[in-house]
Amino acid sequence: MLKKFCQCIGLASLILVMNYGDLLGGGADVRMHVPYSLTGVCLAQIADILLLGFALFVVLIALKSTRFYSWVRLLFVFLVPPYLIERTQTLFPFEVSDGLVLVLAIVWAALLLLLLLRFPQWYRRLVRVGDAAGVFLAIFGICSMAQLLWIMHWHPGRQQIQASWMAGAQPPRHHPLLVWIIFDELSYDQLFQLRAHDLALPNIDALRSQSTLFTEMQPIGLKTVKIIPSLFSGGAIDDYRYSFDNRFTVHYAGQHGWHPLDGNGTVFHDAQLVGWRTAAVGWYNPYCTIYGSALDSCYWSNLDRTDGNMAQRAGFWSNAWSPLANLGTELHSPALAAHESCDIDVRQRYQTHQDLEQHSLQVVASDQADFIFLHFDIPHSPNIWSRTNDAYTQSCGSSYLDNLALVDRELGQLLTTLQSSPRWKDTTLIVQGDHSWRTMLWDWMPSWTEEDEQASRGGFDPRPALLIHNAGQTQPRTDSRAMPLLYVHSAIENVLHGHEAEP
Repeated sequence: MLKKFCQCIGLASLILVMNYGDLLGGGADVRMHVPYSLTGVCLAQIADILLLGFALFVVLIALKSTRFYSWVRLLFVFLVPPYLIERTQTLFPFEVSDGLVLVLAIVWAALLLLLLLRFPQWYRRLVRVGDAAGVFLAIFGICSMAQLLWIMHWHPGRQQIQASWMAGAQPPRHHPLLVWIIFDELSYDQLFQLRAHDLALPNIDALRSQSTLFTEMQPIGLKTVKIIPSLFSGGAIDDYRYSFDNRFTVHYAGQHGWHPLDGNGTVFHDAQLVGWRTAAVGWYNPYCTIYGSALDSCYWSNLDRTDGNMAQRAGFWSNAWSPLANLGTELHSPALAAHESCDIDVRQRYQTHQDLEQHSLQVVASDQADFIFLHFDIPHSPNIWSRTNDAYTQSCGSSYLDNLALVDRELGQLLTTLQSSPRWKDTTLIVQGDHSWRTMLWDWMPSWTEEDEQASRGGFDPRPALLIHNAGQTQPRTDSRAMPLLYVHSAIENVLHGHEAEP
């Protein structure tokens, strides 16, 4: 009985591994991008493994005493391997299509029937091998739960740093201002070169009329977690590590060894050295934790859905129930289950965006910082705006173009505040994408729409958008040089030392 129960726990852990797999091995990629403790999420993951394992155990024990047990066992052997391949196909180092899974399932079923009908002795041996494999699954399940328990001991770093000059009424600030805005996944192609005819972006166009547009910026990567530290430090980063005590080390392209990176190795430190007040509000990366030594004011947030339809701030029972309910839906309608997960993704991203918007507008409206960095979660998928309704949406169905309209709305709010300040004439404004629209990541997801397909034209344009408004600039300019995006780092250093961003 104990052996069978442990085997059921092991099977449950493998069925659910897509929900918690990123937390195994230390969970660095999850820990780095969540501002809150993962204790509740880990407990819910463990509860799901135990609940599903117990349910499987009860069903098998109940059927064991019936005359149908041999057929149930045969059906079990038929279905479990193909089902596990289907559930975990994204973990394979090669593409596993649904068609391939179906072919494998048919071949597997035919092989089992052949053994059962013609070679029953070999069939019994195969069942014993499966029974032994169940023991290894049990070991996997126990080890997985042990690692989840370990992650519960992790303590997140700082989410916020409050500067004294952000509290209460302050005298007007007389100092040049540099505002650097990154809209995640902002594409040059979609904004300027082949903009959709029904996509109105009045605020982006207004900024374009008094800024320099860079038409041939070359990406320095596809992952935000590497690109933004590269822009901060001035060196192209091709790998990184995030320790259990929240220390960040990076590997620079073409260099040997690993290098610690904190605020002292960034443009924020350079700004402080020449007397600039620094502030950052950002998404996804733990800005206050890593770069806090060079930031006078800081806030970062990411309330996005974690794997398994869980959320950092949701209650235990909500987190425990949501993945199991989605698993049940998936059994009779995989498309519906995927759409429900997408809806949760949209609702959680909406919360993230509202949080970032509030803190971004607050730091800009205070007009006390001199170097402001803002990293927004848009137009990155999932899409949370509806052009049709001119409002936020709480469900899947919007497109990348809808999120571009939201980018324009956010930029308009920021421009209104910036241009109302006496410091506007001394303000340099940089608006960019960290990378372009990565269509190859999204075109197979449930969030992908027909409008996305039409806008992308079935391809990928690698150029991120970049606009630079120099202080006092009133006319549009165009720079068509092909340059790596690291150019932005040099432009920022120019401004900090009293020059125009563009040499």
